[in-house]
Amino acid sequence: MQLREFLNEKGLDELSIIAISWTEGRYGDPSPARLKRMVREFHPGIKVISETPDIVKAFSPLVYVPANFIFDRKGKLVYGDGNREYLGKEDVERLIKGL
Repeated sequence: MQLREFLNEKGLDELSIIAISWTEGRYGDPSPARLKRMVREFHPGIKVISETPDIVKAFSPLVYVPANFIFDRKGKLVYGDGNREYLGKEDVERLIKGL
């Protein structure tokens, strides 16, 4: 929950989070209500987008979920490759400080 902690301390001016719902429906019945509830409990500022063929192509090969990617304000990837790697609060602070 390091991202939640970061958002609670720094706010959405420092970091925007977009969650991609790409496993919804692959592992049981899709539930938009369950997904919204989970995101609301995690942090209400998180935006959720649904999987599309373009999203899958852009993030492939996505090996693990969750996967962390950080983009700068222009959309350039500055961190992440689709692998599961621990990203602590200090790591997030360091990465976005350089932006």
